[in-house]
Amino acid sequence: MLKKHFIYACFSLVMLFATTATAQRINVNPTILSFSANAGGISTQIITITNLSDKKQAYQLTLGDWIRDSIGGHKYFPPGTTERSCSKWIAFDNSLVEIEPQKSKDVRVTLTAPTDIKEVSQMKWSMIFIQNVLEQTGADGKDAKMKATIREVYRIGIHVYQTPVALNIKEARAVALEPDKIEKNVYNFSLINTGKAMLECKARLLLTNLSNGEEVKLDELEFPIFPDGKRIVKLQIPPTVPKGKYSMLAILEYDSDMPLEAIESSIDIQ
Repeated sequence: MLKKHFIYACFSLVMLFATTATAQRINVNPTILSFSANAGGISTQIITITNLSDKKQAYQLTLGDWIRDSIGGHKYFPPGTTERSCSKWIAFDNSLVEIEPQKSKDVRVTLTAPTDIKEVSQMKWSMIFIQNVLEQTGADGKDAKMKATIREVYRIGIHVYQTPVALNIKEARAVALEPDKIEKNVYNFSLINTGKAMLECKARLLLTNLSNGEEVKLDELEFPIFPDGKRIVKLQIPPTVPKGKYSMLAILEYDSDMPLEAIESSIDIQ
């Protein structure tokens, strides 16, 4: 029984979404660009790319669309093809940069919002990809044999968020709490972002032993949800929790100024 509560050749391709690439070859800062342009507004930010390798490198900057699925995974699409894309609003002052070893270069990223108010009536987002460019080399000599080599292509993704200042409505709803069909003592907490802005959420379980009233607070999970996004969070009860009957409360926290969302259930830990 569930009860809902409103409580106040060969290439090695490496996709990297972190500040520093494999073996410290490249550093990009920042890894998130947050814009707040209103209709017709123009906003510019700087990306700094540092070549940490011992050779001169060339880097190509491109744009792409992406979404988060219900379990937090990323799915990628061509630029300008998803409903909430702002890829077509973004331009670089230089999309191909060459950087000497141990040196840095800045790239200016400009977002130009459309003048149509309807176009900026919701949050938009995009992804900037920075990828090293491999130098084309041929065989030495007319009869030279082709040699198989492994060359690493690494790509870093920078999240781009465009949220007009007026879109400050933050709302979420806890939808369901159900036992996982495969994993024991795991419960799927289903949530939806019903507001206008991206949410930085925290979810956790609170257990109350029905025989002695003792509370067990479990570790919280942190995760984002886009507007209109749905998320299923797996909340696990560790084996260290004593056996017995409990009241289980799944709690969602998404803004300090907004009430918590929660769903309660009764469970028997064997």
